[in-house]
Amino acid sequence: MFRASKAGSGFQLPPSGTCIHKQLPARQGRILMANTTFKEKLAGGAPILGTFLQIPAAELTEIFGFQHFDFGIVDAEHGTLGVNTSIELLRACAASGLASVYRVPGVDAHKIGHVLDLGASAVMVPNIQRQEAAERAVRAAKYYPAGNRGVCPFTRAAAYNGIDQDPDYYNRSNRETAVILQIEGIEGVQNLDQILAVPGIDGIFIGPFDLSQSLGIPGEVNHARVLEAIEDIVRRAGGKNIAVGIFAVSVEQVERYVKTGVRFIAYGTDTLIVQRACRDLGKQLQQAARNR
Repeated sequence: MFRASKAGSGFQLPPSGTCIHKQLPARQGRILMANTTFKEKLAGGAPILGTFLQIPAAELTEIFGFQHFDFGIVDAEHGTLGVNTSIELLRACAASGLASVYRVPGVDAHKIGHVLDLGASAVMVPNIQRQEAAERAVRAAKYYPAGNRGVCPFTRAAAYNGIDQDPDYYNRSNRETAVILQIEGIEGVQNLDQILAVPGIDGIFIGPFDLSQSLGIPGEVNHARVLEAIEDIVRRAGGKNIAVGIFAVSVEQVERYVKTGVRFIAYGTDTLIVQRACRDLGKQLQQAARNR
């Protein structure tokens, strides 16, 4: 269901001594990028699956891509990641076919522009409660005329001055960069119609744990009131043709949310997935040792 296409690029090494730069396909002037963007993955129609990346290990990020996850969310809100580790995870996403999303700590124009300069194909902004915050987030992620993102053509996103061969870079970046806003509290739900009216929003991501807390039932993500709020968000965002994503920690939740109309799902975190795998394998190994 969530299997992503892994079509080969057909790229071959040029003869020895040949300038590789001249051999790269032009793609109508577009800077050559190794991975599919989040918006392209989402446009496939079927629900897509990813996870939050908190462990500073490129190898683990690549494993998720090689095992057909669709996207990875580099988590700078709750994780311990700095700039150097973040860019390594973004490179690992590109190498393994994961669409890269970067969650910033909040509505910070400098931080939003910076992580997009690092090469993330989407930015996720947490805890949006009002229209004004949504507008600030979108403006920070877009170049003129859609926003006021800082311009530097010497970044990874711009192929280190590769834009001299890609005159459409700024317009294309505006088209292809996804802006995902998190709705995590009752105030955001109450102001959702005003938030959805902001041009340039590509996705709404629901944080069910924080949402449950704002409803006075912290941690009860399967409570009827939480599920009703989720369905309400999906319905209203769907009416504006804006995709909704959500955080899930079980296969049962994934199935339920897909039936509700959720388009992209972040299954746990890399820490959760590794912990569960080690826990379950540890139990099996201990049982096998006792049965010798």
